[in-house]
Amino acid sequence: MTPGPAASASQRYAALVSPDHRSRGPYAVLVPIGAVEQHGPHLPVGTDTWIATEIAERVAAGRSRVLVAEPIPVGASGHHLSFAGTLSLRPSTLVSVLVDLAASIAAHGDTPVFLNGHGGNRPALSLALQELLLEGVRAWSLSYFDELADVLAEVFPDASRAAGHACAMETSILSHLWPEAVSAETVPAAGGQAVWPDPSLFPDAHPQTNRPFEELNPVGVVGQPGLYHPEAGRRLVSAAVSRVGAAVDQILAQCGSASPAED
Repeated sequence: MTPGPAASASQRYAALVSPDHRSRGPYAVLVPIGAVEQHGPHLPVGTDTWIATEIAERVAAGRSRVLVAEPIPVGASGHHLSFAGTLSLRPSTLVSVLVDLAASIAAHGDTPVFLNGHGGNRPALSLALQELLLEGVRAWSLSYFDELADVLAEVFPDASRAAGHACAMETSILSHLWPEAVSAETVPAAGGQAVWPDPSLFPDAHPQTNRPFEELNPVGVVGQPGLYHPEAGRRLVSAAVSRVGAAVDQILAQCGSASPAED
């Protein structure tokens, strides 16, 4: 079902036997983290986790010192809980999970790198990195969609209308990777705020508050998913893999275990 390269079994953290973990040198271990939450009437609730995992596997496929851990499928999605199908951890629970996993990875000499696919996870990831710093563990996180602003501007006439939640960006990516997962007949033309992120959900200014997602949009969509097309998804995935891969190369270099991309 997945087009393009994917990580081999030898690059999957969970596929190796314990002696193999003991005998190998230090690696960067990518930990995909996403969400199980509503994505409007047209995308599966696993969208965020699927995308993050696919990008992680494609990054690892071209790098000899990168492993992909099992994904963390459930994130901080409490603001979506009024929509059926959503699962969520409390932010404090998610922070604890992230800290424990990263500490376990680091205990064996590897560098934990969280690859995030859900905007609602960013506060917990930031707190987890701070907790880990206090414990003497150097971990990293990045969100694939934060790397794509210029590409969004290239593939959509108005990027502010294309990005959001269950939006043209995510719908395009799924239509490229797994077209059968997109319910084309139920794709809404538009939804929610015109600009993302909405300041009530990820505020930069003060005073601030958080709101449940149904107050942003009762259909569960922000952006205009009707603008989606598979070619945009192909370009977005390609850019995400390239840019996340470049970041991983920098992380490996800082950790003294450089692993340039292989041809």
